[in-house]
Amino acid sequence: MKTWTKYSFVCDPEECDTLIEVTCDNYGFPSGVMQITCPCGRNLDVLSVADATITPSPTTKEETMEDIKPNVITLDWVENDVVTTKTYTESDIRHMVWQNKNFLNKQNEWFKKESQLRTFIHDNFENSEDQEALTEIAEMFDIPLTKEIEVTIWVRVDATVEVELSGGDSFDAVEQFIQDNLTVDSYGSEMAINNFEVDRVEEGAY
Repeated sequence: MKTWTKYSFVCDPEECDTLIEVTCDNYGFPSGVMQITCPCGRNLDVLSVADATITPSPTTKEETMEDIKPNVITLDWVENDVVTTKTYTESDIRHMVWQNKNFLNKQNEWFKKESQLRTFIHDNFENSEDQEALTEIAEMFDIPLTKEIEVTIWVRVDATVEVELSGGDSFDAVEQFIQDNLTVDSYGSEMAINNFEVDRVEEGAY
């Protein structure tokens, strides 16, 4: 039994994204050079190197050679309640993994540039002499022209509290009750309540 080596090559993912597999014997790569050229003219990069075994079978002219089927995987995909069955070869899986890696790299680059653009617009918008152009750019990239500021709000709350008739002068208990039960919140997503405190409680309506 003769052993072989399978090489997987890829081209520049930014321009070509070609995947080529070459199998040769263990005496070395063809012509002793670990490099081949893509049809587009670029030198291919080595993606992986794996052992491969090809079992020869003696045949005659009268015999029909048996088809060697590659390893395959069958998956069921559900979309809009419709089941679709697809079969993938090892080469398909390798190519999809490479495409996914390439997509994630491009996605990370996009998020980095979008963050830089967002910071640039926010830092320069107020003092810019061309806010109209910056507004159009922000709309194209869905960048909100907003900023966060901290504010302190004084609010008067009139409330009715039920107390014991025999409470006497224990108003401190009423104040403590209000501090434990009064809450301040916001219904709008544009505002978040970071902190609040009850400054004082007085008896009587104003």
